[in-house]
Amino acid sequence: MKKLLVFVLLLLWAGASAQQVDTGPLPKARPFGDVDFFLRRDTVTISFTGDVMQHGAQINSALKQGGGKRYNYSDAFKYTAPLFKQADYMVANMEFTVGTRPFTGYPCFSAPKEIAEAAKRSGIDLFLMANNHICDKGATGFKNTIAAYSALEMPTLGAYRNKAQADTSSVILVELKGMKFAMFNYTYDTNGLPVPDPYYVNLQDSTEIKKHIRQAKEMGADIIIALPHWGIEYVLEPVAEQKQYARMMFREGVNAIIGGHPHVPEEGYIYVKKQHGPMAKDSVERMVFYSMGNYISNMTRSGWTSTGMLITLSFTRDRATGKVKMLMPQWKYLWCFRPGQYTEDYTVVPIEEFLSSEDFNRGGKTPEQKQAFKTLEDFSQQIKKRDLIKVVYR
Repeated sequence: MKKLLVFVLLLLWAGASAQQVDTGPLPKARPFGDVDFFLRRDTVTISFTGDVMQHGAQINSALKQGGGKRYNYSDAFKYTAPLFKQADYMVANMEFTVGTRPFTGYPCFSAPKEIAEAAKRSGIDLFLMANNHICDKGATGFKNTIAAYSALEMPTLGAYRNKAQADTSSVILVELKGMKFAMFNYTYDTNGLPVPDPYYVNLQDSTEIKKHIRQAKEMGADIIIALPHWGIEYVLEPVAEQKQYARMMFREGVNAIIGGHPHVPEEGYIYVKKQHGPMAKDSVERMVFYSMGNYISNMTRSGWTSTGMLITLSFTRDRATGKVKMLMPQWKYLWCFRPGQYTEDYTVVPIEEFLSSEDFNRGGKTPEQKQAFKTLEDFSQQIKKRDLIKVVYR
C-alpha cells in the first residue's frame, strides 16, 4: 500500500511540474491526464505521413529492382509498414499521377501503378490527391490515376471525376470504434495548369473550406481534420498565408490541421488547455502541423528534404459524457535512404529506431553505407536542435 501511495505521489508531482513548452521529442499526456488512454480499447489512432514522391531516378530504380519487366517497390515501405499498420487509420499524400506512359519524374510526374499497390499493402488507408502535381499529365493522367486507384478500391480525397462528385465527396467521414472523423483535402494550386474538364480539384479557397467544415458538422463529425497542400517549398517555418488559413479553420471548428507540400518538415503547435489541481485532466484543444515533409523522394537539396514525419493523433471517448477528446499526439522523424545507402532501392526508416538498431551499430557493410549512416547520425542532431514541434499550454 505504501509503495502504491509513493507511486501516485510521484505521478502527481510529475504532472504538477509541467512547463509552458514541452521541449522533449515525444511529449506524453500528463499523468492521470487521460485514464482512458491506457484502456486501449477506447482509443483511436490516426496516422499521417508526408509527400510520397516519384522522381525519375526512383522510377528507374524500381524498374531495375523488378528485373526490367515490372516495377518493384518492396523497399519503399519495408521499415515503415509495421508503423502504418499499428494505426487504426493511415493517410498519405500521393504526389504524382499514376499509369500514364512514358513514366516521368520532375517536373511532370507520372508513376507506375505498382507504387500505389505497394502503398496500399503497407497499410495506407487513404490517398490524398489534391496537390500541385495532380494535373501534370492533363486529362489522360487524371483519368488514369482515378482508374488506378479505383481498381485498387482505394479511398481518395481532394480530386474528383467532376464537380458533382466533389460536392458530395469532398468530406470523407471515417467511423472508428464509434467515433466519427471528418477529413478534407485541398491544394494551393496545380502549378498553373488548368484542371482538365470535367475533372475537379479542391483548391485553397476560404469559402469552399468553410463549406466543407459545415458539411463535416452536418455529418455529425466528432473531430474535423483539414489536410492542406500549402506553403513555400524548403522553408521550415510557415508563412503568413498558412497561419491565416489555420486561424480561420480553427475559428470555424477544425480540430487538427496536418499539412504538406514544402518538402521539408515545418513547425507545428499543439495547444493544450491547462487544468489545475493534483488530478486535473489537461485538454488538447487543437493542433497544427504545417508540413510533414517528404516521405520518400530523390531530393538532395539538404538533409531536411530527406527528413519526413509520421504523425499519430490519438482520440478517446469520455465514457460519462460521450464526448470525443484529443490526446497528446506523437510524431516520429523519418529518413529516406537512396539506393545502396542501406538497401538496394530507396527506403525509409524511423530515425530514432534506426539509430538504435543492430544494423546501425555495426556501422554499415560498404563505404557508401558507412557514409550514409554517419550523415544520418549527424543530421539527427540538427533535427533535435531545431525542435520544430511545440506544445503550448494555455
